[in-house]
Amino acid sequence: MRKITLLIVLMFTFTWVSMAQVIENFESIKMNIFAQGANGSVSVVANPDPSGINTSGIVAKMVRGADGDPWCGWYATIPVPIDFNTNKYVHVKVWKPRISPVKFKIEEGETGNIEVASINPQTVVNGWEELVFDFTTATGPYAKIVFFPDFEDPLTLTEDITVYLDDIYVNNDPTPGSAPVQFIEDYEHITLNLLAGGAEDLSKFTLVPNPDKSGVNLSDYVMQFDRDKDGQPWGGFWSQLPVPTDVTDNKFVHVKAWKPRVSEVKFKLEGGTAGTLEIPSTNAQTETNVWVDYVFDFSSKTGTYPIIAFLPDFVDPVGLTDDIVIYFDDILVNNDPNPMTPPQLTLNVDMSEAGDMTGVPVYLSGALGGAYGTWNEPGTNALLEMTDPDGDKIYTVTIFVPDGLYAFKFFKGAGWGAGDPAPGGDRVLNYAGTMNVTYKWGVQGALSIPENSLTGKIRMFPNPVNGELIISNSVDVKEVSITSMLGQLVGTYSISGIGRTSINTSDLTTGMYFVTFYGKDGSRLVQKLIKN
Repeated sequence: MRKITLLIVLMFTFTWVSMAQVIENFESIKMNIFAQGANGSVSVVANPDPSGINTSGIVAKMVRGADGDPWCGWYATIPVPIDFNTNKYVHVKVWKPRISPVKFKIEEGETGNIEVASINPQTVVNGWEELVFDFTTATGPYAKIVFFPDFEDPLTLTEDITVYLDDIYVNNDPTPGSAPVQFIEDYEHITLNLLAGGAEDLSKFTLVPNPDKSGVNLSDYVMQFDRDKDGQPWGGFWSQLPVPTDVTDNKFVHVKAWKPRVSEVKFKLEGGTAGTLEIPSTNAQTETNVWVDYVFDFSSKTGTYPIIAFLPDFVDPVGLTDDIVIYFDDILVNNDPNPMTPPQLTLNVDMSEAGDMTGVPVYLSGALGGAYGTWNEPGTNALLEMTDPDGDKIYTVTIFVPDGLYAFKFFKGAGWGAGDPAPGGDRVLNYAGTMNVTYKWGVQGALSIPENSLTGKIRMFPNPVNGELIISNSVDVKEVSITSMLGQLVGTYSISGIGRTSINTSDLTTGMYFVTFYGKDGSRLVQKLIKN
């Protein structure tokens, strides 16, 4: 998988700032499925047919329900827009079990929404074929794409079918197989070479949906490591990186791991001029079956390293009687020695005027996602039961969710019968970072929302900016990121200490951006930036 973020941020120069480098996060573009029918789904899987024009390891899989609509497909907002001023053709490799029209659509650009069928109709069944889509009428950038892999109208399916796709790219050549200019997605990740020990070691790696979206890891995809009990103490992987990692300014490697037993976790850098180094994590594992951000201190090294190795379960002798499963994710390098801590949202509700609460549980429900579901019936999800440990009739629950706007409601007792009667219906909270918010049963609005510790303590100027942005902070800031109006990440920077920082913005195109400041305590502050 191409790490587009890294390629973009390399355009910037700055003083007193160091860039984090994402080595691998195992993610792909977010494919949002629609009109798929009851059994439809979209996922990223191992290539079921690595043959012909597509021998890659990872592809996208779409299950298309027989009860879906003719326009069943998915849409995505891509991190780097397609510039149709210079590249007019979109290429996609598909694997389909039947012949049917395939369409591609671009939306929200200067020439409007454009939907086209492939210029070379599908001819191959149960094999890979590259289809090309002509957007010569489009101009300017487009960041939203839509793909319809089986556009039959009326739909004649009698059972669900599975379609695979791969290697979505753009160029200015309508010929299948022509060279890519911009890759939109190839679904690949860095090569993981198994550190195994003989014929009896059947350890393996598999890209899978995150089985435990909680704590410090709420991402969609992670790597599963099936660790054979007959493996070696150094079981894990090594990888030759497409972009060497640089530990000149950023000294700390972070890897998130989920493990079923306590053991040493090690990381290794190889191939650099400063010599090879294998070290254990600075934060020893103390918990099992939870995501932990492990940190490795390479302060003694400098320069670039083309080879990394990760050993998540270093026990000598191995001592396993059964195979185990370990998950890992988000390998990155920055200059922060502290493990990531999960931002948490604590919700409290004052039930002092809610009547007799003797033996009556209180529940939270809402559009929360992940392990908390979407409007789970009160009483059916143990993670959403609120507690009153000190008997003051203020019930509380802490959840771990990504930043965003959340609708929710409190309930007295199980089931939907006794919801919070506060005026206005569902409560809505714009959540960012760690927050502790208190409400009162039957009363509109929050009683208390904590003050953002960054407010009034960070200035950025000039705004609008031309070639240089100055950041002045009187409070510790862990990280700064710049994103475009389309949500594209332009750059991520670490700031050392309190003071004044200069960022070169001469390569930014004209328009509006959002600058997000991340505090050491988990707080976040977002400010708008205009580039002239």
